[in-house]
Amino acid sequence: MSDIQIISAFLKSYSDSSFTNPHEVVLPDSPPERAGDFTHMGARYWGFETKRHSTTQLDTAEQKFAYDDDAHHWLNIGLKQRAEIHRISISTKWFTGNHVHEVSVELIDRQLKETHLVLPRVTLEPDAEQEFSINPKVATDCLVKCYHEGGIARINLFGTPGKLLYDRHNLLADATISHTTNDHYGKPEDAVNGIRDVNHMVGWESARSGFGESTIFTLPQSAVIDTVIVDTYLHRLNSPLSCHVFTANLKPEELEHAIQSLPRWKLVFSDASEEIPDNFQHYMQERKFAQKHGHFDIKLHHPPGPYWQPLVPFAELHPDTWHEFDELESIGEVNVIYYMHYPNGGIHGLKMFGDYATPREPSEQ
Repeated sequence: MSDIQIISAFLKSYSDSSFTNPHEVVLPDSPPERAGDFTHMGARYWGFETKRHSTTQLDTAEQKFAYDDDAHHWLNIGLKQRAEIHRISISTKWFTGNHVHEVSVELIDRQLKETHLVLPRVTLEPDAEQEFSINPKVATDCLVKCYHEGGIARINLFGTPGKLLYDRHNLLADATISHTTNDHYGKPEDAVNGIRDVNHMVGWESARSGFGESTIFTLPQSAVIDTVIVDTYLHRLNSPLSCHVFTANLKPEELEHAIQSLPRWKLVFSDASEEIPDNFQHYMQERKFAQKHGHFDIKLHHPPGPYWQPLVPFAELHPDTWHEFDELESIGEVNVIYYMHYPNGGIHGLKMFGDYATPREPSEQ
């Protein structure tokens, strides 16, 4: 079929790739030979390679090993276009004794909320190019399960492309940014401008001293947001643990007053008492919690008031992951966005997609 072509893709998330930069695995490039090329992790390979021993759990008390044949690593691949997939190419080039031995592949269509198992645990050969024809399925994502561990140089999907999924205007690119708590290594605008065109960490990263970082985006006019993306691309060891997004629709003179009722962090002690410090970072850095006794939890306190509505109230973040939130807590016109993450660290990209309530003129885009 003449209209079958490689579908552009990117790596959204993965279980582990301790030895390599796994984002190479979705590139169409022929995996290069890297004989004699070494890093501190040993021989340098192209693509995806996991740590060992995923199947085996050591029990020293019983002097035994527990073996799990269903243990696996995985790759979650995002397609840049919704596409009908006809075949899948998997290369183990240059992986001679350390390749993934078996894979299963699921194609996911997030628009229809459908998942199809198209390859049910097939065998891969070492140092080989392998292609699998499938019953065509429409997909936005591809989940590859690797039994049990090892390396894959390249995974490409072929089919007929459809609508672009992420070719949308980032509303935050129009915003005024203010009230940023910490921009030690990078600024929020670096994340707003962050696209995956580099192979190293970059973006908005705070110092390690932070206990909850935040910033405010003020849009030029009201908009309805339908998707939030927080991308921790290549931030493997320094991504935040969570993110939180609240929004408001304010008149210009209302912002400073609304700031007084922003969501903030509180401590809940084991005796059920609570404390909401005015300056949470100072409170934690000075260890003022030590004046109380017992265990405490840190929770988000959302003061009562008419201004701030939750969009993504409490979401877990993972290292080196494309987080896409399209099932939002509230939907309505907003012009101010309060973004938080906890406790500190870096994000590569921050995007919010949606539509302005009144379409902007082309010169304003």
